[in-house]
Amino acid sequence: MFSSPRSSLLRPTRFPILTLDESRLTPALGYLFNKKWIEPYESLVSILWKFEKANALPGHVVARLMGADIDPYEGVVPQFGLIDLRRLHDTLAVPIKTLRLALVQPTHRRRYSSVFRHCHSCMLDGYHSVLHQVESVAVCPAHRRPLEESCRRCGYEAPYLINIRLLESPYRCAHCRASYGGQRWSPDHARPMKAEARKSITRRYFDLHLG
Repeated sequence: MFSSPRSSLLRPTRFPILTLDESRLTPALGYLFNKKWIEPYESLVSILWKFEKANALPGHVVARLMGADIDPYEGVVPQFGLIDLRRLHDTLAVPIKTLRLALVQPTHRRRYSSVFRHCHSCMLDGYHSVLHQVESVAVCPAHRRPLEESCRRCGYEAPYLINIRLLESPYRCAHCRASYGGQRWSPDHARPMKAEARKSITRRYFDLHLG
């Protein structure tokens, strides 16, 4: 008489949600990401936070998406010329132009802060703009609120450097894990930026780059 172990009947078969190609450190069976989640002039930090949260990826995997030779622990400044845009494009299926606009591009006319700066109201919607890093921009164009450079709880100033520490603290202080803006972004609760805020961000960007 044939009988199978009782435990095998009670235990459901489990399949991984996401399998990684270890040779490339990119998703092998697909991933979840919608380019419509990206708002105008959103920073690469913000884009990668959304990608990470949507796929429950560890920080070291996300960090390596920016370049095969990037040390996930040391990290890299999200600056044009230092990031492998083609590699990111192939993984996220986001236009290279969008990714280029998500990077700081220092010139003799514009200086960028080396400290992560954010708007508390933008953080509520899971948004951080490359404009927030421009030193001459002291107020968020979308909300007219002063930009913050330190954690309200512990005073920590995070370097504007994409590494494991920053990636694994989405919308939070990398030191004490206090939230930068209340409710954090998630794919299930993603909501588009208000039209007036989009216009304000776009107008400020063009004023800085074309004015």
